[in-house]
Amino acid sequence: MKAQISITKDIDLPRKSEVIDWFGQLAETLKESNQRLIVTFQGKREWCLSMLKMANSFNSQIVVSNFQDVKPRTPFSKAETLLGLETQCVVYDGFSGINTDVLCMAAGLVKAGGVLMLLLPQDVFQMEDKYGQWQGRSNQQHYFFKYLLKHLTHDMIFVEESRAGKLPPIKELMFSAEPEFIEGLSSQQHAVLLDMNDWLQLKQTPVFVLTADRGRGKSTLLGQFAQQHQHDFKIVVTAASKAQASILLKQIDSIQSTIEFIAPDEIIRRNAAIDCLIIDEAAMLPNSMLQQCLELSNKTLMATTTGGYEGTGQGFLIKFMGNFDRTKLKHRLLLEAIRWGQKDEMESWFNRVLMLNVAGKKCSGAISGLSIQTVTKEQLNEDYELLTDIYALLTSAHYRTRPSDLRQLMDDENQRIIITRTGKSLIGVLLLNMEGGFDAELSHQVFMGIRRPQGHLFAQMITAQAGVKDFAVLKGLRVQRIAVDENFRKQGVGRLLIESAEKLVKELQLNYLASSFALDPSMSSFWNKMGFKLIHIAAGKGKSTGRQTVAVIKSVDPQVVNIVTLLTQKITGYLPVWLLCYCQRMLSTDVYALLEILNAKCVFSTLDKDEVIAFAEGYRGFDLSQAVLQKLLISRLIHGQLEPSVIKLLIDKILLNKDWGDLSNLHSTSAGKKEMIKQLRLSVRQLNE
Repeated sequence: MKAQISITKDIDLPRKSEVIDWFGQLAETLKESNQRLIVTFQGKREWCLSMLKMANSFNSQIVVSNFQDVKPRTPFSKAETLLGLETQCVVYDGFSGINTDVLCMAAGLVKAGGVLMLLLPQDVFQMEDKYGQWQGRSNQQHYFFKYLLKHLTHDMIFVEESRAGKLPPIKELMFSAEPEFIEGLSSQQHAVLLDMNDWLQLKQTPVFVLTADRGRGKSTLLGQFAQQHQHDFKIVVTAASKAQASILLKQIDSIQSTIEFIAPDEIIRRNAAIDCLIIDEAAMLPNSMLQQCLELSNKTLMATTTGGYEGTGQGFLIKFMGNFDRTKLKHRLLLEAIRWGQKDEMESWFNRVLMLNVAGKKCSGAISGLSIQTVTKEQLNEDYELLTDIYALLTSAHYRTRPSDLRQLMDDENQRIIITRTGKSLIGVLLLNMEGGFDAELSHQVFMGIRRPQGHLFAQMITAQAGVKDFAVLKGLRVQRIAVDENFRKQGVGRLLIESAEKLVKELQLNYLASSFALDPSMSSFWNKMGFKLIHIAAGKGKSTGRQTVAVIKSVDPQVVNIVTLLTQKITGYLPVWLLCYCQRMLSTDVYALLEILNAKCVFSTLDKDEVIAFAEGYRGFDLSQAVLQKLLISRLIHGQLEPSVIKLLIDKILLNKDWGDLSNLHSTSAGKKEMIKQLRLSVRQLNE
């Protein structure tokens, strides 16, 4: 369907027939070469829309725009609803700004022989672009725009109104071959399907993981597998949303199919065994949710996109694949593109310019001569190799890195960058954000929920959520990201970076150094060792992690030290209620990590002590004792020498109050309530000693 364009002013384009012929020549060239290109139109809006109206050779168009003068259109905020579609032409309307995440999504919709049309205003440096603003203001140097325009004009087709409508020549393109197909699948897809069938016979290998870049036909392959085996055993399909599994589900005969789509949280709620679970875009699920689904399935087949705009695929490889027993997992890659050719100009351009598949340099060996350096935005943008090295390390070490993070890295003046090297090799990066400094009135409005200024995540979290009315008046640095090369972890690199940040806080005469992150046992011990104090636990789970967000802080400022004391006391007192009401579905390992960071010091009265002894010796019932037992666990569990299985039981029942029947399933035991209470009494006696 071709977009209907509304132009308020009639634009008299020079040589309209030439424009139409030019588009025809472009379409023919792309078709013959099986290539895709970006065509940028830069000028007044009416001119850009008039040029677009001449593109009769591209009848199939999807328009992504925040303006209503082109219909039908999809606003940037709804761009994810387009995933899975493909078309000959996608129009990205850049007059409201460049959302790099959405731009990459738009490119992924264009099939072989197609074009991405990018509309830009005549002076991109003067436009109001909220996607290039942090803490309410944008970088005046426009590093990212200069970088983007340089590569668009040099590598792609760039048409400017200021050049009197002169159309550039259409360059010759290398032919981008399609893969060979066998029975409707590429040869590589066909080989992987055979591997999947073989995997079904491997009783000791419950998980099959399929990873690939976008456009490789992962979802189609999952659908083919499901269609082939739907009558052999019960198959359940899941994904973060049903829309994300739409391509997979289209492959299945809906009339005769017994395959059911069930949302992941519903799978967990039902707590029923599944013969074969297929998870599409598994990286979009929080790791904790993914683990719970795996426990309920005999065989699990999952696929995910490892590169591109999603920003979760690399984290999937790091967080899930890195910690999973590789003997119980079979992993295959799809390399051949299906939606476009194998040497596609557009995919290569996006991968290179927006660093969608950037790979860091291999570093190994012992640490020698560690050096620390603060990098300015000017230095970063003058040194492309340094920019690439930093971004590659951030991508390799973080669960979610999006193209928009590259723009922030290049442009955000509120962000400070500290790097560490061993010799000439970059092995550590720390990103810090300047936060706070509000006047008293604005801080009060944030506390009351009246205002929410852009940015200042930590300052506003402690003011509005933790309830410290004047906290946003204080100034500090928030650790946005810390990344260390995997070959040099646990060797003091992270400590050196944090200590450098502490020195910067002192040099800039700020009040604190802080961080907020998804609670993770592997991370909590680091912040604990660095002397940070827990001062806030968010009630809700993080959307991408499925875990509670916590806030930690370190400061020598007397005013902040006093706030820390008050908030620590508040958390210690309120924690039993929070765990029972808001955090009841937390993993026991996460609760234990929370107790480690908190390191609470509870005061026990004579009555408390007597109650604990009475329960431990079997004279007092669980219901009457639970409140004081919660207090005991909060203050002493991390100091005890108990087995992990015992710690899990104590947390699940005493702190999270899970049902006795559910405990039997969670702990894979036939023990009833009476036997479990006996174990609780014994464990409490050990803790109380």
